[in-house]
Amino acid sequence: MKEDKQPYMRTMTTGDIPEIIEIEKRSFISPWTRGMFVQTLASPVSHSFVMIDGQRITGYIILYQAGLEIHIMNIAVHPDHRRQGIGGAMMAGILESARADSVELCFLEVRETNFPARALYEKLGFKNIGKRKGYYSETNEDAIVMQLSL
Repeated sequence: MKEDKQPYMRTMTTGDIPEIIEIEKRSFISPWTRGMFVQTLASPVSHSFVMIDGQRITGYIILYQAGLEIHIMNIAVHPDHRRQGIGGAMMAGILESARADSVELCFLEVRETNFPARALYEKLGFKNIGKRKGYYSETNEDAIVMQLSL
C-alpha cells in the first residue's frame, strides 16, 4: 500500500474494473462494458493506468501502442474529481513516458462538443487534423481527430 497522500498513477488491474465501470457509466453515453475492459487489459498493445487518490480511483486512461505511435482510446475522471487537474496529470504522465520510449506520435478522437477535453488537449499541444463524421453512433456526433508530435 502506498503510504503518502499524494495522488499517483499505476497500472490498471482487473480488480479495478468495478470501480472503473462506475466512472465510465457516469462519464459516457455509451460506456465500455466489463468485457471491453477485460479484453483491453489482455491485449499486448494496450497500456492502461488508473489515478489513485487515497485508496480511491479518481480517473483512468487507456492507450494502444503500435510501433512508435500511441492512440488514446479512453480517458475519464470521476465526476466528483473533475476540474482538479487529474485528466491533465494523466495525459502528461502518459506523454512523458511516451517521449522517454521514443514514441513519435500520439492520436485521439474527441467529441466535437466536448470543449473542456478539447481545451486540455490543445493546451498539451495536440492539433486538430481531421473529423470523423457520425463517429459516435448513439448521437451521430462527429469526432475531432487530434495529433501530437512528440
